[in-house]
Amino acid sequence: MAKNKTIAIAAILIMMASTVTSFQLVHAASAANIEITNPQVSPSLVRVGDEFAINATLVNNSTDIITVHNGCGGAFVTVFDNHVSVGVKKVCNWMAVQIILKPGESIPVTSLASNLAYNASSAGNVNANVTVTYSSANQSLAASDTSSTVSKSFLFTIYENNQTNSKPVTISSPLEQLRSGIASNNIQCRQDLELIFKATDDSPACVKPSTATKLVMWGWARSTENANAESISTIKTITLDDNGKSIYINKGERFLVKLGSNFIWNIQIGNQTVASRVVNIMVVKDAQGVYEVHNAGNATITGVGDPLCRTSIPPCEIHSVLFRANIIVP
Repeated sequence: MAKNKTIAIAAILIMMASTVTSFQLVHAASAANIEITNPQVSPSLVRVGDEFAINATLVNNSTDIITVHNGCGGAFVTVFDNHVSVGVKKVCNWMAVQIILKPGESIPVTSLASNLAYNASSAGNVNANVTVTYSSANQSLAASDTSSTVSKSFLFTIYENNQTNSKPVTISSPLEQLRSGIASNNIQCRQDLELIFKATDDSPACVKPSTATKLVMWGWARSTENANAESISTIKTITLDDNGKSIYINKGERFLVKLGSNFIWNIQIGNQTVASRVVNIMVVKDAQGVYEVHNAGNATITGVGDPLCRTSIPPCEIHSVLFRANIIVP
């Protein structure tokens, strides 16, 4: 009798373990398996004064169904390090089509579907960082309560108007960039590589994303996210209370945009020669990014906030909200 009771308990434990494992597989889409592939500019040759678009393909290599946030700002957010100005080209008064990807599916996405305009303001090499926000869903398409992001950086060149031939983008080694005076956090890597820092001496290196993950896990290196997270709490913070205001920030300083988590925000800086987002910095859930001031002048920071229920199934019809503030650098 005791033996039968022991067998029954063991069987119940096995069934419970199987149930937990199954639940985790359904609800834990891995960001490493959600990919942004082939990001590129359109047209392929961009000159000063041109308006251009960003195109990419989103691939779901996970075992989950995912829903991609697709609001007024489009299916992704793009941050440029320099040479590009971003503006709002039309009023957002429509509801974007929801993007749902089953395991193994892919879909092309483009900034042309957004209300944002990208303009080439000056010649030079541009590092663009594309970020997609998505949620995992179970087989009944009940969206999860949390969202995740995946990013991809790529390089392109803006040419002077009198240039007729494309020239390949050349990137110096991380150490050469550091010796030339480029700040460590602004070092650029090739499109398929990721920036890390050696833990013992902070020397920079560009490695494959899979290699970077292993080196950070082994303690040999630290990522740019870990390198900068400690300093975020000490910088100026811009909140919803600053909507419509002018904010004075000195050259060389950084500021945090923290508009809360009640909306999914798409943040853009109108004049990125004055200020631009610092990429690869991890921020708290309620914040949207850290920005750095480069030169004297004015820059308008614009935020389009889409309600969280836009990602539910079916999506709600609540309108987006707009945040705008003027950054003044004396």
